[in-house]
Amino acid sequence: MNRIKFLRPGLYTSIQDMKRIGYKKYGIPNSGPMDEYSHILANWLVDNNYSSETLEINYFGPKIKFNFNTTIGICGANFDAKINDKRIQINRSIKVKAGDVLDIGVCLNGGRVYLSFSAKMKLKKSFNSYSTYEKINIGGINGKKISKNDTINFNKSEESIEKKIPESFQRKYQEISNIRVIKGVNYSMISKNSLKKLGNEFNVSSESDRMGIRLNGNKLKVSDKKSIESTVVSKGTVQLPPAGDPIILMSDSQSTGGYPIIGNIARVDISKVSQIKPESKLKFKFITLEESESLINFEKRKFKSQLGIDLSS
Repeated sequence: MNRIKFLRPGLYTSIQDMKRIGYKKYGIPNSGPMDEYSHILANWLVDNNYSSETLEINYFGPKIKFNFNTTIGICGANFDAKINDKRIQINRSIKVKAGDVLDIGVCLNGGRVYLSFSAKMKLKKSFNSYSTYEKINIGGINGKKISKNDTINFNKSEESIEKKIPESFQRKYQEISNIRVIKGVNYSMISKNSLKKLGNEFNVSSESDRMGIRLNGNKLKVSDKKSIESTVVSKGTVQLPPAGDPIILMSDSQSTGGYPIIGNIARVDISKVSQIKPESKLKFKFITLEESESLINFEKRKFKSQLGIDLSS
């Protein structure tokens, strides 16, 4: 049996894919990777379909023992990673052998890294997906994040050549991140004083999680206090609760919300948001919907022309 065993689970390690689509009407979020960009590239490293399952690793990673030969891909923020106590680089694929121990330690910048395998996990699907959603215990291993001594079984490992992510696709994460945003349906409700503060820095709260990136340090207010009907929300929606601290909804967020929607993160920058560490800072830069669509279309063309990945579906 092809298997890996977690000698250490890491701070928060979970199985995620991009296959849970179409269940929001039942109150089930898509879940999936916080940083879809890095997840897609990790799968490219081992010749998997971009939507295939990976391990999402947050801030401090797991220690994993392999009992079979395979190829792994590691992509995302820069982590201190070793195989058999020998340092390895991320953003590339690496061949591992039975008996090898992969140790992914602390992150050196950003917050998340993705680990892919050139073999399919043997797990039970929930709503057509392996994505872990702990709130109702679906996906992953019994609907939970990885724990010590957990094991994952795999099908036969496929042949895969070692690859490296081109330099033009590798991202660097800065202390202050400028995030592009489109005005939301309730943008006009923001008070005049708060409109002046929209360009100021926000702090990323340590209470951020897979449901949402919580901001503080720059409170905003709405001038119109009328109630808002609950409306559909999605990953990247920027809500403004009554306390005045915006929330950027992320992978495990609810499917509807009743707070004012002041913005929507440009799709091309949602993955960037997911990599901003707690206690770091970000700034909003408002752009038009047309600009946002142009940016994502450029990125899709780049993936297809340079890596052969078709993201048009």
